Amino acid sequence: MQVIREEQIRELLNLFGQGGPVVSLYLNVTPPRAYKSELHSLIHQKKQKLAESGVEAGLRKKIEQILEKIRQYVDNQGALERTRLLVLFANAEGFWQEYRLPVALPSRLYVEPDPYVRPLTTLLDEFPRYLVLVADARKARVFTLYLGEIEEHTGLLESDTPSWVSEDEGRGARGPRGGGVSAWAGWREPKIQRHIQDHVHRHLKTVTERGFEIYKHLGCDRLIVGAPEGKEGKIFPMLWHHLHRYLQERFVGVFAGDPDMALEELKKRALQVAQVAEQKEEETLIRRLMEESAHKDGMAVLGVEPVVQALMLGQVQTLIVDSQYQVPGWVCPRDHFLSLQETECELCGGKMEAVEDFVDEIVEEAVAQGAEIEHVFLKHPAFEPHRIGALLRFRISGSNATSTESSES
Repeated sequence: MQVIREEQIRELLNLFGQGGPVVSLYLNVTPPRAYKSELHSLIHQKKQKLAESGVEAGLRKKIEQILEKIRQYVDNQGALERTRLLVLFANAEGFWQEYRLPVALPSRLYVEPDPYVRPLTTLLDEFPRYLVLVADARKARVFTLYLGEIEEHTGLLESDTPSWVSEDEGRGARGPRGGGVSAWAGWREPKIQRHIQDHVHRHLKTVTERGFEIYKHLGCDRLIVGAPEGKEGKIFPMLWHHLHRYLQERFVGVFAGDPDMALEELKKRALQVAQVAEQKEEETLIRRLMEESAHKDGMAVLGVEPVVQALMLGQVQTLIVDSQYQVPGWVCPRDHFLSLQETECELCGGKMEAVEDFVDEIVEEAVAQGAEIEHVFLKHPAFEPHRIGALLRFRISGSNATSTESSES
């Protein structure tokens, strides 16, 4: 599985205006799908559309050569293990970038002035990379959860707690030679408890330190913890005490679990925590967007035209968009100036090019400006009529970019 990072999307966007059109393929290869035949059909339809749209013969030939190269490459593929989505970007100048991902999206084929990256930004938003720490008093395992898949990174971590020490605060300790509690007659109960807790604390300190190293090395986004009895058990508060503040700030939830559980069960429980956390974050974000855009001096805009205006002025801090929203539009292949209408570029006076998914161009411009991208997957009644909005870095007094688009209200 190849990991997608925001830096890689920025590198793809550097192709804009360098080397003509880029072919972007998202191919659903989930077995037993006949994905090779599907690709042939997509290519045939694209060639027909290019011919009907009156694309200049030389440019059309260049595009068809790229399409043929992609067809041959896919036809020669054997089994694509652990892959449900094959992503390819290619241009006539030899650029070729491939990703094999374990999540499925609808098959799409685009020919645009630049790479069609919106599905990748959607995946980045829908599947942040989680660090998952699962620990009890004597054992622990460290995982990452990304793109719906769980991967173990350390193997089983075991403490040096003596096997004859009970995890039940000393009340059930066997003692040496199986003598039961009576073998500890010379010890007071608090001393046994302190002995147990000292070993457990050292164990959990090691676990959290190792987890923090992995978190930093892999560039994780959030933390999930699994512990016996979850938040109500004895282990979670002890583990929390040893977590680095950086990890505490990125903690999103805890589930009831232990290191001896099957991997699929741990994955299921961690995904449930992640889904609840992401839903809460989305609801909080939409509420803030609607509140800010509701008053005259608010730091937010709603609707595609105000968002485009805000982008052209460099105002956008966070772009918020319905994951299914598409609308056609126009883009300058030289300056990436955006417009919903066919017009001359206001920056260079050049001819604008039509694009099928104008929202993708908005996303790309926001990425290029360093804005955050948030895709909305749930239905929010107040947001649904607009389907796109933005939180702003700053407000320009009197600018139309700070008003709600009345036609979409």
